[in-house]
Amino acid sequence: MSVGETSSVSAAIMHAAVPADVRSEGQGAVQGYRAALQFESMLLKQMLTEALPESQNGGGLLGEEEEGEGGDAMTADPTMTTLPETVAESVVGAGGLGLAKQMYTSFEGGTANQGGTR
Repeated sequence: MSVGETSSVSAAIMHAAVPADVRSEGQGAVQGYRAALQFESMLLKQMLTEALPESQNGGGLLGEEEEGEGGDAMTADPTMTTLPETVAESVVGAGGLGLAKQMYTSFEGGTANQGGTR
C-alpha cells in the first residue's frame, strides 16, 4: 500500500460519522471505533481487489491462467485498479458496513447498542 492510499483512506476514516453512543464514551472510544473502521476499510478493499476481474496481483475472477490467454489485451485499466480503494473510501466515509460497530463493541467492551443483526 502506498503512502497516497494510506492517507486517503485515513482521511475518509477521520471524516466518517462516529455514532453518538460511541462519542459519549470519550475520545478513547472514538479512537477505538476509528481503528475498527480502518480495519473494515482494509478488509473491504482487499475483498474488492480479489473480486475484480483485472486485479493487479492476478487473484481476481480471471485468475492467473486466464490472464495469460488474453495477452496484452488484459492490461490493467487504471480505473479498475483504483476502484477498490475508491469504493472502500466511500463506504467508510458513509459510516461503514456495520462491521466496525460490532468490532468496537466486542473488543472495547463498549456500551454501544448492537441493534439489528445478531
